[in-house]
Amino acid sequence: MDNLLIKFTIITLILPIQMRVRSLNYLCVVILASCVMKDPDPLFLSSTTADSYPSGSTISYLNERFYIMGDDASELLVLNKDLYEEERISMFQKGPEIRAPKLLKADIESSVVIDFEKKPAILFLGSGSVSPHRDSAFLLEPENKQVRRWDMTNFYDRLRAEFKDLNIEAAARIGSELLLGIRGNTTFRDNYIALAQLNGSVISYKSKCKLNIDIENAGISGMDYDEPEDILLITFSSEDTPNSFDDGEIGESFLAIISNARQSLKKDTLTINRMIKLSDLSPEFNSQKIESVSITANTRELLLVADDDKGNTRLFKISF
Repeated sequence: MDNLLIKFTIITLILPIQMRVRSLNYLCVVILASCVMKDPDPLFLSSTTADSYPSGSTISYLNERFYIMGDDASELLVLNKDLYEEERISMFQKGPEIRAPKLLKADIESSVVIDFEKKPAILFLGSGSVSPHRDSAFLLEPENKQVRRWDMTNFYDRLRAEFKDLNIEAAARIGSELLLGIRGNTTFRDNYIALAQLNGSVISYKSKCKLNIDIENAGISGMDYDEPEDILLITFSSEDTPNSFDDGEIGESFLAIISNARQSLKKDTLTINRMIKLSDLSPEFNSQKIESVSITANTRELLLVADDDKGNTRLFKISF
């Protein structure tokens, strides 16, 4: 900027007065433009592997703890804010194998912090992709570690009337409104956010918002909402599968950052203006299917959980 000012001063001294005025106006525009701050690009910070914990699929943050659930796990993994394991909470009866059978598993793919009986709790949602095994939600009350099962069949049947090949893969909350991410596949390619009203243990469908993305085989996989900044964070992963049941070849994973989320979700179609390919941040994202995202206690920091379809769980920390 200093060199620019020196050159500008020399040039304007030899110009007529009228041209000097125009040049000064131009310089003001240049200086103002150079002072405008743009949103920083996401930055890879670190990664770690969860020890002997299968298929991490969803993550929520509450009271300086991360609660992670795998779609075929029987226990809930609880980490402290430094990502050290604190405990595991039983969600289902544990079988002889570390991973539950695919046909019978509850397939918990999303979770969200809610208010239940005037206390914070975490709601874990089955995907709904196989009925009745995946038509349940599970409410964890962290204070007493009690887990309640909610039969969601009626609500999921309502969603099936709206979405072909139902597959709930993400969840977030804005006030009393619940956002559910409905993942597409190579047969039914569209991804949606279903908006529902949450009232105690009753969830009622309200409307839907189609996600307008132009990435082949990309499906919504995780979601979180930053209320102070009104930012919706969505993760996507590309996978070559024709339905909501079978796994396919893992492709790239992405992070979408959506500002003015409340207003954007009132439209029938949500256009994503900023999409980041995570492997551009670090090669450590290669061959990792990002399943969920959670805002941490630190400003502008996220924790991502990944499943490699081999029963492993990996955690990635990034800033945005």
